[in-house]
Amino acid sequence: MTTSVSKTAAPTGPRQGRFGLVVIGVLSALAAGGFGIIAVNAGQTPGIVAQTITYDITDTSVEINFQVAKGEGDEVRCTVDAFDEKFEVLAEKEVVVPAGTSGMKGTETLRTARRATGARIHECHAV
Repeated sequence: MTTSVSKTAAPTGPRQGRFGLVVIGVLSALAAGGFGIIAVNAGQTPGIVAQTITYDITDTSVEINFQVAKGEGDEVRCTVDAFDEKFEVLAEKEVVVPAGTSGMKGTETLRTARRATGARIHECHAV
């Protein structure tokens, strides 16, 4: 009596496993990129860009140069402040960029009770 055994096809498991890993990798990369974009833009109003250009620190004051870009029809309010090494705000001032202009370059001098370590313009929002 002769018994014949049919030849089975080669297993396809490893090839399918690699494809699944590639799909998971691509989806993970897209999700990480999306979360990165959200994190970078969190707390900002779209269409308003504020930038600290320079600041000059003395023992009792800080002079800050900044610029703000925005839409022409928007009035924008920003906060300019000086802070110490623990990021405690020593002095702050609100700056208004009027409607009818697409931006503004400005200089403000903030008086401080003690020596600051930095200054910035931030928290810009349309009114």
